[in-house]
Amino acid sequence: MNFPRIVCVSANPAIDRRLRFDQLHLGRVNRARSGENFPGGKSAHVAMVAQALGARPAWLGFLGGSVGDDFEREFAKERVEIAAIYSRARTRMNLELIDAGERITEMLEPGERPATGELREMRHRLAAGLRGQWRGAVVVISGSLPAGTRPALYSSLIRATRAAGSRVFLDTSGDALRAALAARPDFIKPNRDEAEALLKRNLRGRAAVGDAAHELIAKGAASAAISLGAEGLVWAERKNGATWIALPPKMKAISTVGCGDAAVAGFAIAAARGLAGDDAIRLAAACGAANCLAQAPGKVRARDVKMLAPRVCVERLD
Repeated sequence: MNFPRIVCVSANPAIDRRLRFDQLHLGRVNRARSGENFPGGKSAHVAMVAQALGARPAWLGFLGGSVGDDFEREFAKERVEIAAIYSRARTRMNLELIDAGERITEMLEPGERPATGELREMRHRLAAGLRGQWRGAVVVISGSLPAGTRPALYSSLIRATRAAGSRVFLDTSGDALRAALAARPDFIKPNRDEAEALLKRNLRGRAAVGDAAHELIAKGAASAAISLGAEGLVWAERKNGATWIALPPKMKAISTVGCGDAAVAGFAIAAARGLAGDDAIRLAAACGAANCLAQAPGKVRARDVKMLAPRVCVERLD
């Protein structure tokens, strides 16, 4: 199958350090029984899932310092095209702490602000790529902004993408999401907490989440999904369009870190394939569920997605 390219944009990548403990005690010395490093940040996870499903992803992001070197070296093993912007800002390291009860505690560094010239280079590299080797790509902008970076960065990247005739998917939160809606992304996917913060109300029950997804469309997105963890995924396909919910099968998760990113990759792959409606959300939910079985965030296996897709329950909410 001939896939359009998928370009994954990261302003704040990371090395994810996973530590496993028998028990965790706040305020005391805790000795881990194992430790692993993985290329991290939401865009890296999206790129790895896209690669696993047969797409040809490219990753565009800032890398700096020794952690940035480690990221590039490890990420190169994933057979993803890397378009690095080398920065004076040090790439961050995040911690994922897992105890014997499989409870996960994440500790995320804020990241350092790239220089103004480096931010301009990201916009230039994206626009130039979409006029050249990435022509026709689906662009996925994922993750937080480094501390001190203006929320307008994502808006400018969305406008550059749309000017090049490409579709742009966005997965971020807070001020960055709020500012980016005015640039009219083709798709957004906050989780429930992020949607509640943006809309300033609690979202309990399917109907409330579906209404919230349509409200996000009214604020500027062409399409909006809200992830609910083990409770599934709600998607308002378009303005005045269908609202869907996908319920994943119950399973024992190795880790849930990156499941939302895997679902975004599924939506991007669906768009690239021309899938819509229940087929699109089923693929997205199966990707998210398959990430629960992965040995590291984003390292989804295509056979797991294929196995899980028929077990995803998809319903219309309207």
